[in-house]
Amino acid sequence: MLPMNALPFPPPPEIGWYDDDAAVVSGNVNEVGESARKLSADAARHGLIGAVASTRLQQPSADAGWSSSKPETNGEGDIEDWDGTVLSSSFMSEKPKKRYRLHNDATGQDIVLGTSVLLGRNVSATVPEGAMSIKLADPTRTVSRNHAALSYDKDGVLWIEDYESLNGTYIIDGDREIQIKDRPIQVVAPTTLRIGDQFFALTEEG
Repeated sequence: MLPMNALPFPPPPEIGWYDDDAAVVSGNVNEVGESARKLSADAARHGLIGAVASTRLQQPSADAGWSSSKPETNGEGDIEDWDGTVLSSSFMSEKPKKRYRLHNDATGQDIVLGTSVLLGRNVSATVPEGAMSIKLADPTRTVSRNHAALSYDKDGVLWIEDYESLNGTYIIDGDREIQIKDRPIQVVAPTTLRIGDQFFALTEEG
């Protein structure tokens, strides 16, 4: 296993990378970069970053389709055929019975999930009735505007979907990192989600 200080951890993008930098960034640029580096180091010290091997998901077939019935999954919990979004009204449960909590040790952000949500640095996409948009604290500047969605299906099962983010969405499963790509994956708590370079512990509320 690689030592923590040997693991690659990309630096935050330079100021000006995002279109809305002028509106959201003020003060000393060096202070922003230093804050990001400190948070990255804190995450490593708390064991949130492990030596991981990425697992590429099976690509959908060219004629893959999606119906409003319960999605069919393979052995790894991802949807076999997908041509939609977990935030569509035909997918979402209107009244989920379970609640979950997302917690980020590095930023202190705490999010209680009682409905389907779209997560991002500065969410600009329209979410349907019954869903919410939540802004993620992102001092590392690695979270996309519309980054990932967490959604309950008609049976109350929780799914995660990446919204074509720049730095990806991952489930931390023991010593490996599973990338959410092309279609959703079912999420089973407790687990850790990596959104950009932000790490969130996902737990089920009692």
